[in-house]
Formats: sequence, C-alpha cells, structure tokens
Amino acid sequence: MAENESSRTAGIYARKSTGLVREGGAWSVLIYNINFVSIGLMTLFAVLLIPAFYPGGNMQLAFLLCLIVVLPTSMVFAMFSAAMPRSGGDYVYVSRVLGPSLGMMSNWNQTVWWILYGGVPSAFFAYFGLTPLFRSLGVLSGNDGLIRFGDKLSTPTGAFITGTLLIVALVAIFSLGLNTYFKLQNVLFVLAMIGAAVTIFVLVGKDHASFQSGFNSSLAAVSGTSNAFGAVMSSAKGGGFATARFSLYWTIIPMTWIYLELVFNQSSAYIGGEVRRPGSVQLWSMPFAAVFSVAVAMLTVWGLQKSVGTTFLGALSYDNGASLGFTTAPTYTEVAAYASGSTILAVLMSFGFIFWSYTWLPGQIINASRNLLAYGIDGVGPSWLGRVNERTHTPINALVVMGLGSTAALWFYTRPDSPFKTLVGIFGFILSFILTSIAAIVMPYKLKDVFENSPVSWRVGKTPVMSIVGVLSVISSAFMAWVYLHDPLSGLSWHPVHEGGGIFLHSRTFNMFLLNILIFLSGLVIYLVARAVQSRRGIELDATFKEIPIE
Repeated sequence: MAENESSRTAGIYARKSTGLVREGGAWSVLIYNINFVSIGLMTLFAVLLIPAFYPGGNMQLAFLLCLIVVLPTSMVFAMFSAAMPRSGGDYVYVSRVLGPSLGMMSNWNQTVWWILYGGVPSAFFAYFGLTPLFRSLGVLSGNDGLIRFGDKLSTPTGAFITGTLLIVALVAIFSLGLNTYFKLQNVLFVLAMIGAAVTIFVLVGKDHASFQSGFNSSLAAVSGTSNAFGAVMSSAKGGGFATARFSLYWTIIPMTWIYLELVFNQSSAYIGGEVRRPGSVQLWSMPFAAVFSVAVAMLTVWGLQKSVGTTFLGALSYDNGASLGFTTAPTYTEVAAYASGSTILAVLMSFGFIFWSYTWLPGQIINASRNLLAYGIDGVGPSWLGRVNERTHTPINALVVMGLGSTAALWFYTRPDSPFKTLVGIFGFILSFILTSIAAIVMPYKLKDVFENSPVSWRVGKTPVMSIVGVLSVISSAFMAWVYLHDPLSGLSWHPVHEGGGIFLHSRTFNMFLLNILIFLSGLVIYLVARAVQSRRGIELDATFKEIPIE
C-alpha cells in the first residue's frame, strides 16, 4: 500500500489502533539491524569453534557463503516491509497473504523462540562481556581479585544475577519510548565499533612472532610458565586437537554459528510501523546490515589469522583456558589485549565488546512485544496485551511479559544440566522463514493491488522480483535447515539416537527437534482456540485479517 506523505514525518501514528509512532530514522534502524546480527558474537563463535571443532573448515569462505545464503531471506523481509510497513513482521505478511492460521503459526513460533532465547544473550552478557573485561584487566594489572571476580560472573548464579539486572534495565528503557532506546543504542554502537576498530588495529600491527612474545609476557604470571603459547599448544594436542586440510563440507556445516546471527539483519521488519520512510529505509538497511557485518567480521578474522594463526586459535578453544588458569577459553578481544600488553587498549577492546555480547536481547524483547501487541489488538490474545501507553507510546504490558519470560529463560539456560543449547531454536526460526518466503512468492498475485502500489512492484519480464526472491529464500532456508540437522554441535537431530538424558527414546537431541516442530504447530492451535472463543462472543475473527492493518 502506497505510503502517503503525512506518514513520512516523525510523530505520526503508525496504526491508529495501536498508538505506536514512527520514531525510527534511517541511522537508528540500520544500527538496530546490525545490533541484532551482533558483529562481535558472530566473529566470536566463528573464531572459537571453527578452527577447534570443524577440522578443515575455512572461516572466511564460511562467512561469504553464509552471506549469499542469507541475502534472499533478508530481501524477502525488506520487500514485505516496504510493501506493508506495519509492526509485527511475518504476522502481518503471512496472515494477509496465506491466511490468519498460518500467520499465527509463523509468528507465534518466532515469539516463543525469542522468549526462550531471552536467556541466551542475557547470559552472554556475563560469559563474553563482563568476564573477559575483568579477567583481561586482572591479568594485565596483576590483580588476581579481578580475575576471580570475572570468573564468578560466569557461574550460574553470577550469570543469572547480571543477566536479570540487564533485562530489567532494558525493559525500563523500552517503556520510556523507542526513541529513548534508539538514542542510547546509537551511542553504545559507536563505542562497540571503536572497540572493534582498536582490536583490528592491534591484530594487524602484530606478526606471529611479536604476538607470541606479547602473549607469553602478559600471561606468564597467571599460567605459571614463560611459554604460555607452547603450554596451550601442548595441552590441546595432548587432548586430541588436530588440524586438517581444507574441507568444503566442514566449511559449510559451521555456517550454523554464523547464520545464527546474520539472518536477523531483518529485525526492523517487526517494528515496521515505527520506521520513518519505510519504503526506502527498510529496503536498503536490512541487506546493508548483513554486508557490513560480514565485512567487519572478515577483517577481524583476517587480523587474527595474520597475527595469532588459525592453528593456535583452535588450540586455545580446544584447551578451554585450562593451561592459562582460566575457567573458560579467552575471547578474541582478550587474546588481542594480551598480545598488546596494554591495559588501556584492553579496556577499549573489552569494554566495547560488552555491547556486542547482549545486542540480540533488545531486538528480541522489542520485536516480540510488538507481536504480542498485535495479538491483543486482533483478538488472538488477551486484550490487555494490545494496550499502549498514551504518553510513551509503548506496549508496556507486552514488554513486562517479555521481561518475565526472558528472566525465566535465563534461569533455565544457566543451569548446568540444561538441555537448551545456543543453536537448538534456529531450526524453528527457519520454518517461519520458509513460510514467509512462500508468502512472498504468492503476494504479488494474491494482493495484486497492494503489490502494484508498493515501492517494490518490480518485474523481470512478467515475473515479479518479489516472487523470484521468495523462491531463492525457500531454497536457501531449506538448505540451512539441512545444515543445522547435520551439525554435530547444533544440539538437535532428526534421528532418535539413544544418547541418554532424553524423555523420548532417551534422545535429547531428537527431543529438541520435536520441540521445534511442536512450537511451530502450536500457533495453529492457539489461533483455532481464539477463533472459537471469539465466535461465541459473536466476533468473526477471520474477518480481522481480510485487510492490512491501518496505520
């Protein structure tokens, strides 16, 4: 639907039925999408895991391949966001094109996983943000107390306390208005990018010999040896660490860890009703966020390979910090800090990385709260979820629900015996991406007037570009589903292998696969129940979805 001129200005109501306003400018929306990717976490997982546990995997090629796979899905959401600039993302897109029951399946699935994943970045805040900061400062200043304090923050209790405080703070900030959050987000993004730039500068300025010398000098006291580098290599090889020749298969399989972050470059689709000039901003900000994030990550990895070396990166992760006297493997910002030997540089790098460690969380809480808001307005969920504060223009009730759900998920995730792993829910997200991509294929034919009047009414011959992109996204998403089911570290499998610890056939990984399927189907059940309840009240719920929500 073409956007009229008055809706291009700030302060205009995005949907009269909600009270949301268009507060997101181009810069804020771009950063919002980059943050949900989290350049730092994407780089960290590639560096921590590929050299150590995927022998023969090529990190740089894995990044490039993942970018190619992600871009079609990114463009599906970008084009939908331009054609239907409403909050709620795939809830609006799928329900208006394929029907309300499928729309609820797709969107409820993502909402549930965003709640469950609320525990992941809030725990990462301690694991990869605070602990490395205090540990590197303790090492470089010779203060054992800082090292012990940093390690305590990554215990189940420490991670739960710090993560809960983070969730409470974010919900409070979001309740003040999206514009308030954007101002804070933009400042923290600049600090994070300064830390990233300093990290790259330090790494590029070191050859392998100077890195090894600086690393040994910084860690001599805590490791108890003048050759910490050699101790790590010896320990890792003794434990079974080995390198291998290039393998395309083991380059493709760990794409799971890159896709985990990169695919969420389309986060702003869920606040589409709060984005200024969505017809242009959404179209370029999503794919640009993906390209920019991969570029920074690849540059960082290049610096690490040049100075640290891929083999030693693998040994560090495989050793898991044991030879250094650490409770966890050092992050790449820590490694750069030890190589520099400078406390000031360590602060800049580690402090900047703190903001990458949790940047999934704001998008998860905000996006899912907009989904809950839509359920309340449309009658699929309780009406109190559809209330928006008239002063701050925020869905406070929905935000509180997300805060509570994220805190519960944090407690569950930080338990030592928790079956929930970082990757297990991404398969579920892919199911929603496939459904949304099918909607993109159909949309130009099912909602012809909306498509023709949109900024994306492009064609190649007689075929809509949106349909072509949708086909490519279905293929790439299905491919990634296959990759996740074949990654031995994904935590899920479609084969009920008897491994112990599971309810069904004693197979925990198969349980996680079933959980993904059940959560995806549960949205259909919720919609059918809501339709029956509303029918008893004399309300035809299906009629609500026959038109695109008003702005």
